[in-house]
Amino acid sequence: MLNSKTTLFLTASLLALPVFAHADEAPTEVVVSITRETLPVSKLGQSVAVLSDADIKAYQSLFVADLLTRTPDLSIARTGGPGTATTASIRGAGADHTLYILDGVRLNDPAQVGGGTNLGLVSTDDASRIEVLRGPLSTLWGSGAMGGVVSITSRTPSQPLEGDLRIEGFDEYGSARAGIGGKTGGLTWRLSGSTYNDRGVSSFAGGAEKDGFTQTTLNGKLRYDFNEAFSAQAFSTTSHSRGDFDGYNPVAPYNFMDTGDFGKNGNTLSVVALTHRFTKGEQTLSFSVTDNDSNNYNPNSSPNYVANGHIEAADYHISYRLTDATRLLGGLSYERDTMSVAYPASWDPNPLPLKASSTLASVYGQVTHDFGPLDVALSARHDDASSFGGNDIAQVTVNAPLSEHLRLHASAGQGVKVPSLYQLYSDYGTATLVEEKSTTLDGGVDYGFDGGLFSVSLFTRSVRDQIDFVYDTCTLAQPYGCYGNIGRTETRGVELELSKDLTDSLNLRGNYSFLHARDGNGGLLPRRPDQMGSVDLTWTATDKLNLGLGLRHVGEALDTAYTGMLKAYDLADLRANYTLNDRLSLYGRIENAGDSRYQTAGGYGQTGRRVWVGLQAKLF
Repeated sequence: MLNSKTTLFLTASLLALPVFAHADEAPTEVVVSITRETLPVSKLGQSVAVLSDADIKAYQSLFVADLLTRTPDLSIARTGGPGTATTASIRGAGADHTLYILDGVRLNDPAQVGGGTNLGLVSTDDASRIEVLRGPLSTLWGSGAMGGVVSITSRTPSQPLEGDLRIEGFDEYGSARAGIGGKTGGLTWRLSGSTYNDRGVSSFAGGAEKDGFTQTTLNGKLRYDFNEAFSAQAFSTTSHSRGDFDGYNPVAPYNFMDTGDFGKNGNTLSVVALTHRFTKGEQTLSFSVTDNDSNNYNPNSSPNYVANGHIEAADYHISYRLTDATRLLGGLSYERDTMSVAYPASWDPNPLPLKASSTLASVYGQVTHDFGPLDVALSARHDDASSFGGNDIAQVTVNAPLSEHLRLHASAGQGVKVPSLYQLYSDYGTATLVEEKSTTLDGGVDYGFDGGLFSVSLFTRSVRDQIDFVYDTCTLAQPYGCYGNIGRTETRGVELELSKDLTDSLNLRGNYSFLHARDGNGGLLPRRPDQMGSVDLTWTATDKLNLGLGLRHVGEALDTAYTGMLKAYDLADLRANYTLNDRLSLYGRIENAGDSRYQTAGGYGQTGRRVWVGLQAKLF
């Protein structure tokens, strides 16, 4: 049954939907590129949420994880305050079943346990757009895109000279971001950087010692158009961070407690690309290198974990319009992942690191045909991995407009996740692991009405050969457990979305989702809330003043089989922006305005009420 809080959120999310809606015009079209071609959302067969540049500025969040919670059916698990280990689950998918992309390059770290992304280190920094696709897209993006894809696009100048500065903070936390760039003739360039400093909160929920976090990021972006047909691009970003965290008592009873442990992370991503545009399409050849260093230290500053993850990748992608009704796209990719991990100790301060590597070669393609108003896309992919051999997957999506304001969309597809190097070759690894594979069916309806859009989506997903940590299939040399292909999970759910201009100056966005996530034995999957919802109101009070209110409800979820359930919680945020003149604006927000005490991972504390005040300036 729905409790009172659930009823309140559903009512707020749906209050703007009229019983009978008559529209004079369709809602403004939104265009995305997450499907590896630029298309309107109304032409897609899958569900996509878009956070535009205006949204990112209005919501004022400094980390991508906080922005993502405003999209439907996405939950966050964070082991403390800012900068701590953070994962996201889309539609109940596993933490490493969502692929994160920055300007077309995967944000993976081969040295992590699942080979994925620590979302806690991904700041909004110079982001101008974030697209979130719910559902698989492994046929086009490869391993990891089983549950969804998050694509982040960095800012690109459009004027001869642009400069911007944002400074914000209060009391024990603050951030500064700056950028400069321009577009002159065929040359487009931008340099940007950011710094973040936060005294933090105790990672241990019962602790008094604060665990701080600092991060510095630098970005460079360059593009040169030789003519209308040829262009070259280069992009590089590097970040360095230091974060405190809590650990376990080194003596009995070995309980979780305040400690002086800390970690340092260095991440660098660089890519160069050549693009050729022709009458019926374009083709791009790119090369990228990603390097991730992660070191953890004891309270006495001696290291206890030293890791490096390295990726070298090459990608060729082409799109071609065969006829007015038929489009083709496809490509080839090659990736080499390398991991180095060592565990120094007082009795062995310089151990030989465990080193491992793997390669993955792929070919993929998609054909899209417009049968009148009906759009059908069929895609397929073949992977050849050095660790387990070949694998083939396929997907089909359908978009069916029924009228000017009503459309249906549906998809059926497979997703894949390659075993990580850690899962294969660490002391807990199993070299015979095979890839995880999912099958997803989803469908939905979008109804556009005067000043608004209402959507309903349903999905079901099954995962087989899921990789879990086990104890009963390990070798004698693995007395403490190992990784094995034994898991099977089933998830299904319903998603409701609404956006509506209540008046010329008041806009409402809302979503609510119901999730049923179970393992092969019918047990709850950990850290997957059964219900989630959010409501956001934006009011243009005057030509200079904008005010906003955000509400979020997260239902109860299993933490682990040993620690029990996580309680449901509610959060409220307030924000304001005041334009002083054409160049300056003041802004501020109150995060967790109700000072809720909650946990997204059992035993780990979260930030309480926080006040931020900021100044934004256009320098040129």
